[in-house]
Amino acid sequence: MSIKVAIDQLQTYRGPAELTLHIGADEALLRTVENTYNITLPDDFKELYRFSDGFKTVEDIFNMIPLTEIVENNGRHDNDAFYIAEYMIYSDMWQLEINPDNCNDYKIIVQANGNKLVLTNSLAEFIERFLKGGVFDTGGLYDWAEEVELQPIYTTKLKTAELLLTVFFYSVRFGLISTKEVIDWADQIVIRENEPEYFFIELSLSHNENELVSILNSISVPENSVVVRAILGLLYHRLSASAITFEEAIAVMDKIDFSNLLTQPEKNHINSFTDEIWLHDQTAELGELTENLLNFLANYKELQIVNYKYWLGHSYHIEYKFTKEENAPNPIDQQALSKGQSKLKQQQALIFATACTLGFVSAVIAFVTYGEIADKAELSKFRLDLYQISRLYLTFFLIYYLFDGVRWLLSRLK
Repeated sequence: MSIKVAIDQLQTYRGPAELTLHIGADEALLRTVENTYNITLPDDFKELYRFSDGFKTVEDIFNMIPLTEIVENNGRHDNDAFYIAEYMIYSDMWQLEINPDNCNDYKIIVQANGNKLVLTNSLAEFIERFLKGGVFDTGGLYDWAEEVELQPIYTTKLKTAELLLTVFFYSVRFGLISTKEVIDWADQIVIRENEPEYFFIELSLSHNENELVSILNSISVPENSVVVRAILGLLYHRLSASAITFEEAIAVMDKIDFSNLLTQPEKNHINSFTDEIWLHDQTAELGELTENLLNFLANYKELQIVNYKYWLGHSYHIEYKFTKEENAPNPIDQQALSKGQSKLKQQQALIFATACTLGFVSAVIAFVTYGEIADKAELSKFRLDLYQISRLYLTFFLIYYLFDGVRWLLSRLK
C-alpha cells in the first residue's frame, strides 16, 4: 500500500476510535527535525507530515507524534532514539531507524521487554495496521508485534519472562496451574532456543512442586499490579472452561494481596464477590454469581500465557478503563443532585413569585397612600406606618433585582 492510500484512509476514517488529525507541518519544521537529529527524513514521512503533523486517538491514547514534540524529545531518551509514535504517555513507543546512506531505507521498531522487533519498512503499512486494530484489537499493533515474536529469530530472555514466571509461582501455590504445565513450558524454551539461559534448564529439570516453587521464588517480582491482573486473567480462562469452580476462583482471589495494586473499582468488585460467597449457598444464586464473576474477569481475558510479553500494555489499558469508571459520576449521586437542583429551582421560583407579589402590593399601597397625602387627607398612624414599610420594601425590591439583572447580563457577556 502506498502512503497516498494511507493518507486517504486517514481522511475517510470513521471509527471505532475517535481520531484527530493535526494541521500539516511546513517545510521549516521538517528541516528542523532533520537538523536536530542529523538525518534526512524518508519521502513518505515528509508526505504524511505535510498532510497532517501526526494524529491521536482518545480510546487507546495513541499518538502519532507531532514534529515539534519529536524535536523536544531529542536527548530525553536513551541513544537519542527517534520515536514516531507512542501509547499511554510513552508507556510504549515505536521508533524509526534510518539508513544514513539512503533515507528511504528505514525500519519501524518496537521494544518488547528488552527485545528489538522490526515491524516494517513501510509507514503506510504501519498506519494501515493501526487503523485496522488500534493498539489492542485484532490485527492491531500488539497483534503485529506478537506475529513478529513468533518468528524463529526471537530469543526468550529471563528478564522478558519475569512477570510470567511470577504468575507461575503464585498459580502453582494456589493450585491454579499444575507443576507439569510449567515444566512443559520450560521444556519448549529449552528445545526452541539455541542457547537457553540456565534458569530455564533448571526449571525444566524440576522434580516436584516444592523444587519448582523454590526456583520460581528466586526470581519472582514482588507486589506487581500486572501479576495480579494476569492471575485474574488466568482465573477467567480457567473458570470459563469449567476447569475450576466459582468457590475455587474466589478462594484464589482471597489469597491475592491486591490492596495497594489495583484501582478502587477493581477492589470494590473483588470484595463484593468475596463477601457474596459467604452470604449465598444456593445453586441458583451461585449460578448467577458465577456469571457476574465471569463478566468482571472478562476485563482481564487479554492477559494470557501466550502473550505474556504484552501484559504490561494490557494492564495499562485495564487501569485506564477502571480509572475512567472511578472518575465517572455515580448515577445515584447524579440523580440525587438533579433532584436537589430541581427542588432548589422550585424554591427560588416560589421566593421570586412571593417577592413580586409583595412588590406589587407595596406599589399599590404606596401609590394610593401617596395620593391621599398629596390631597392632605388625614391618615391614621397605621396607614402611615404601612405606607413607610411599603415604600421601603419597594425600594429594596427594585434595587435588589436591578443589581441581579446587571449581574446576569455581565455573566452572559462573559
